[in-house]
Amino acid sequence: MRTDIERQTLDELLEELDTKGRQQHVGEQAEGYWVCQRKYPRYAFRANCTVRFLSPAGTEVVSLAGRTRNLSRGGLGILVKHVFRSGEAIEVELQLPNQPIMFMAGVVQFARYAGRGYHEVGIALKCAGRQPVFSSDPALALRNLDWLRSSIQATRTWV
Repeated sequence: MRTDIERQTLDELLEELDTKGRQQHVGEQAEGYWVCQRKYPRYAFRANCTVRFLSPAGTEVVSLAGRTRNLSRGGLGILVKHVFRSGEAIEVELQLPNQPIMFMAGVVQFARYAGRGYHEVGIALKCAGRQPVFSSDPALALRNLDWLRSSIQATRTWV
C-alpha cells in the first residue's frame, strides 16, 4: 500500500509533468522532454492502480503499484517504478471509489524516465472490461489475443 508521502511525491511529479506539457507546443523539445503528437486529446486522470505484465517467457505475471497520469480514447499514461520497453504488454487494474474494478490492457508506446525514481509509460489501449485481460490466465490469453502474442515475441528478442 502506498504511503501518504509516496502519493504526495507522485502527485508533485505528475503536476510537474503536466506543467511542462502545457508550456510546450506539439513536437517541440524543452529541457529534454518531448511532447507527443496524439491522435486523441488526453485528460488528466489520477488514480492509484496495479500494473501487471508478463515475464519474457509469458508464463509468469508480475505486479507493481502505479499511478495514472492521463487518459484518452485510445491510451493511458501511468507512472511506475519499473523500466518498460516499447511493445511490451501491460494490464492496468483500477479501483475507483463507488465503481466496480476496471481492467485495461494494451501495448507500451513509449517509456521515459520522469524523475524521482519513476518512469512515465504511454500505453496504446487494446481492450478494457470488468475482468482481467491476461493476468488471470496468461496461457489462454496468449492463445486468444494476437496483440499479446506479438508483444511476447517482441519481448523475447530483447532478452
